[in-house]
Amino acid sequence: MFARTFILDPSRVGPRSLRLLSSLLIAGALACGGGGGDTPTNPGNPGNPGGTPAPVATTSVNLQSNAFSPADIQVSPGATVTFTNLDGYAHTVTFDNTSISSIGSYSSGAQTVTMPTATGTYAYHCQIHGSMKGTVVVK
Repeated sequence: MFARTFILDPSRVGPRSLRLLSSLLIAGALACGGGGGDTPTNPGNPGNPGGTPAPVATTSVNLQSNAFSPADIQVSPGATVTFTNLDGYAHTVTFDNTSISSIGSYSSGAQTVTMPTATGTYAYHCQIHGSMKGTVVVK
């Protein structure tokens, strides 16, 4: 009650106090920020503010403009992932874990890979274009 009366009583609160209070409120709001998104359907990644984006939950990856899109995906155990080459020239999808079947050189169309049932993160790349890299998180 005292704080409320104090804040609402103009004779007791000067401009200096209001500036201090404003600064504290702004600092508190900034400190509470974090991985929020920009829309209600894109809530962001509150558990990883400012870090690496979470993998996209999908089973489709495009090979386009010398990149995997999306490069980092999340799938269920044993899921089939479809890699579609839209570039019109050769790419591979080569998994670092050799127990996963890789896709050899292909110039167009779609190829599929069945992911393991064991959870984990599986890195892949294009053997022809070294900058093309991605991961599949089985979760």
